[in-house]
Amino acid sequence: MGRIKLLDQATANGIAAGEVVERPASVIKELVENSLDAGATVITVEIIDGGIKLMRVTDNGCGMDSDDAVAAFSCHATSKLSQLSDLESLSTMGFRGEALSSISAVSRVVLRSRQVGDEFGTTVIAEAGKIIKKDKSGGVWGTCVEIRDLFYNFPARYKFLKKDQTEAQYITLLCERFVLIRPDVSFRLTKNDKEILHSPGNNDPVSALYCVYGKDVVSQSIVVRSDFEQIKVRGFVGRPTLARSGRSEQTVFVNDRIIRSKTISAAIDEAYKTLLMKGKYAFVVLMIYVPSALVDVNVHPQKSEVRFWNDSEVFRAVYHSIRGVLMSESLVEEGSEKHEKVSTKSDFESIPTVVQPTISFRPVTETSHDKSKYPFSEERETFNSQTNASDDVSVQQDISTLFSRPQTNETNAMSRSESLQELANARYIGSLFSTYLLFESDHNMIVMDQHAAHEKILFEKLLHEKARRGDTAVSSQKLLSPVVISMSLSDMMLMEDNLSRFNDIGFELDRIGEREYAVRYAPLVCDTKTLQTVIQNLIDQIKNDKNKSDDGMLLALATSACKAAVKAHDRLDPLEVRSLIDALIVLENPYSCPHGRPTFVYFSKKYLDKEFKRII
Repeated sequence: MGRIKLLDQATANGIAAGEVVERPASVIKELVENSLDAGATVITVEIIDGGIKLMRVTDNGCGMDSDDAVAAFSCHATSKLSQLSDLESLSTMGFRGEALSSISAVSRVVLRSRQVGDEFGTTVIAEAGKIIKKDKSGGVWGTCVEIRDLFYNFPARYKFLKKDQTEAQYITLLCERFVLIRPDVSFRLTKNDKEILHSPGNNDPVSALYCVYGKDVVSQSIVVRSDFEQIKVRGFVGRPTLARSGRSEQTVFVNDRIIRSKTISAAIDEAYKTLLMKGKYAFVVLMIYVPSALVDVNVHPQKSEVRFWNDSEVFRAVYHSIRGVLMSESLVEEGSEKHEKVSTKSDFESIPTVVQPTISFRPVTETSHDKSKYPFSEERETFNSQTNASDDVSVQQDISTLFSRPQTNETNAMSRSESLQELANARYIGSLFSTYLLFESDHNMIVMDQHAAHEKILFEKLLHEKARRGDTAVSSQKLLSPVVISMSLSDMMLMEDNLSRFNDIGFELDRIGEREYAVRYAPLVCDTKTLQTVIQNLIDQIKNDKNKSDDGMLLALATSACKAAVKAHDRLDPLEVRSLIDALIVLENPYSCPHGRPTFVYFSKKYLDKEFKRII
């Protein structure tokens, strides 16, 4: 007897459902897309226990009659297309006819729908992929789908779900994306019977951006509106001050679909090249529109990836759209002296050593910019913001690469005490590109990366404090008046879940609004004027650090605090340079920053003589 056999329908449906239903957020995505396709203008999402216990999506769309309500549970049953060629002119979010079939295979589902104009509605109850009851019902026009006990009949899938709070964060992030792409629809999200998100649905993209991210992001965003032969690019891009430590705040839609695209990510990175520090990523919300025939949306089970007819065309459109508005906003002037700033002794009083508790850094200077025109309404002006572009301009070449040749055996042969003593006694010559400090000793030229050096000093100070206290606590200071910071709702939920980690590094925060915290205590190393950026960088660290390491939070804190102090393109006076050297040479390992980049390198006089052919 052969070993190959047909699977029973329940098993086949369960396996197929795994392609569509990965977690509660996958269910919400399918149901909300169905609501949008039904023409809904008001959509309510309710979840209990992260959606694992209950998910309910209610809309005011066109509804379904009795026959369609039953047919919707059949595999590959859809009203969106009837033949393969229809994909080339597709204008709906769904098209495969798999949503309810897959969802009902792994949960208990109750569907209530009433078609506009019908006297009665229909209620359909399904479990494990089978319809077990159908009745007439009343209710308002539209559709309500209720899902309970996700994966109750698939324990192998259930055990891979995250804790309730994490699953709720995924759903919240998804709903925020829907708010951004469909500002004409009012979305309401409740978690355990408490409303946590409610968009106005007034068809104003700026209101949608404000609803998701708050006023600080809106004030630092620039409108994008570009038309090309086959491509339209709309949305918002953040000024360099909004840079993040990961791509979590790069939201891309193609024909109103939430997607991931390496081509578009590369175009975004290229557009911000020279504007962001290494390891930082731009904040963007981009809506890209192309003719349906020129994009294949049927290449991923969850429709999260697409295939373009011409990647190069899409890359160029996205790149020029973003780069154009960044340059027009005068964030930088390529090839100019814009990044030079002159500091004074009063601006920069001292640089801390590992035993020095007080830091006083100069304030960040802000540069005003012109208002942008909102792209979707020619009459209305939107953003009025300020930024300091030079704070985030990156060094274009990593110092470890730039100076790799001079690190010869002559340098390596120097003992620790000799090299540090030589640095301490070296004569300060000046700065190069307002980033590298140049020193001269009897036999060497020494080049120091001022930003890497100061970052190392701060990080070592924090580690020293941690070791001295015997835990992860960091010295903090009470602020004279609390600093209010805002963030997106999904970041707020992440913050609530990790408050103890913020407490461990010296923060004390109280929630005071829907998406606002008051910072009452902050680490001594922090400049209060940059707390919003510091907190956001720490949130990004939590997102990217799967191991939840304490040193990772300390490093993120040191890096963020450093950006508020000595940066690339800051001009230091000789007294400030002296303080930097004095603080660096007493460290246990002063030779590299926490990320592994060298803090200083030596060029021997002999090496320079060889380069200029003075000796052979």
